[in-house]
Amino acid sequence: MKKYLFVSVLLLSVSLLFAQDCKVLLKTINQSYKGDCKKGKANGEGTAKGTDTYVGTFKKGLPHGTGTYSWSNGDIYNGSWEKGKKNGKGNLIKPDATVISGYWKNDDYIGLYEDPFKKLDKSLNVSSYTIKSNEGKNNVVRFYIKEDQKQIRNPDANVVVHHGNYTTVTNTSNYVELQNVNFPFKAKVYFGTNFIEFEIFNAGMWDVRTDITRIKGLGN
Repeated sequence: MKKYLFVSVLLLSVSLLFAQDCKVLLKTINQSYKGDCKKGKANGEGTAKGTDTYVGTFKKGLPHGTGTYSWSNGDIYNGSWEKGKKNGKGNLIKPDATVISGYWKNDDYIGLYEDPFKKLDKSLNVSSYTIKSNEGKNNVVRFYIKEDQKQIRNPDANVVVHHGNYTTVTNTSNYVELQNVNFPFKAKVYFGTNFIEFEIFNAGMWDVRTDITRIKGLGN
């Protein structure tokens, strides 16, 4: 009996020793830790507590992988982590039951989609096209066109919408503008016989710049 008691006490002492030596580097959850350890730091599955609580996977002492973080104010995030920060897909649940779903990058919410847009296709004469978010609150998409390195004045565009919509199209001397765009917006846009196809997920102001380089034998 004494032998078993001695072994139990020894195992408990070893367990406590390893628990004390296994560090969590995030100050808000570094008061206690129970779980896997590697080289003195939380690594693998575990639970860390402090003013907040985290249950999930760790790497080198920080939340990394998948886990659930509960803040003292009642917020709960369940999703992907990288080096102690929300990174990737997850859900943030507020105390009033509001749920924010989507993607995070370095703790910042970036939206429902990981990438704000996708470039889907282009005709052979289109050497390249770029899609860039612009500052502004209006939901618009502007098309700028270069042909053989020269900016086209008074450009024209034929927009075939696959998803979403817009209310007004305005032609200016420098660009074609779609106004009051409903996002996500997916379209195939023709400039004469040339075209680009894309999808923009996040609302806002967007500049789409297309460079056309005429290749002999591929049409006008």
